[in-house]
Amino acid sequence: MTQEERLIHLTSLVEQRGKVTLNDICEQFLVSRDSARRDLVKLTQQPGIQRIRGGAVRAAVSAHLEPYAGKVISEAKQRLARYAATLVEANDSLLLDTGTTHTLLASHLSQPSTVVTNSVDILQQLAGTPDVSVHLLGGQFDTFHRAILGAQAEKQLAEYRVNKAFIGVCALSEHGLSTNDEQEASLKKAMMAQAQQVILVCEQHKIGQDNFHHICALDAIDVLITDQPLTTAYAELFDHHEIQVIVADTTQGQR
Repeated sequence: MTQEERLIHLTSLVEQRGKVTLNDICEQFLVSRDSARRDLVKLTQQPGIQRIRGGAVRAAVSAHLEPYAGKVISEAKQRLARYAATLVEANDSLLLDTGTTHTLLASHLSQPSTVVTNSVDILQQLAGTPDVSVHLLGGQFDTFHRAILGAQAEKQLAEYRVNKAFIGVCALSEHGLSTNDEQEASLKKAMMAQAQQVILVCEQHKIGQDNFHHICALDAIDVLITDQPLTTAYAELFDHHEIQVIVADTTQGQR
């Protein structure tokens, strides 16, 4: 096998496992340690892969922030929103986090319910829905996220107790949920603290990523709705933490 062929396999391994070691290369491809080191040098010249002592890892910690206005409404988000809305039962009390997928979720609500949100877009979406009572959190309006954030909103959250919190995902990994905005992280924590059940709505490409501000560990999550089947490693990890995983395109859960 040529080095180019090995690099294709190694890139796939890093994507699946998050890490590959010098010993992995030697054992899998029956090459010397010198050859394995040369493979690592080439491998880590690719964007998104970082050299570490004895191997390489996916460089998953990102500082990128995407404004609400720049987000694309994909078919995956549509599927996620439609399925998430089916989890709402009559007379549920809900927390709906800000985000394009959650605004779509609001458009699919068909059950009488009470919604607490920090999103002006969700407020607008539900304004004409007679069976849904909406409570908008007060505080500072963040134009970047099109959401109410800050200490006043968090203080107001303490007055509510809900059945389900639908939380948006910036990044999700074995370390838990994270984001690159400190105020957003703080409000998501406050939302999760007031809910009996925490439901993450997450596009698959965000799994395996880490952002700077940690929100919660995996033990704080009850349900994950995603758009594609998980890798074996993540399926086992989430199962270990008793997270119910639902793939929206098949609507089949795993536990």
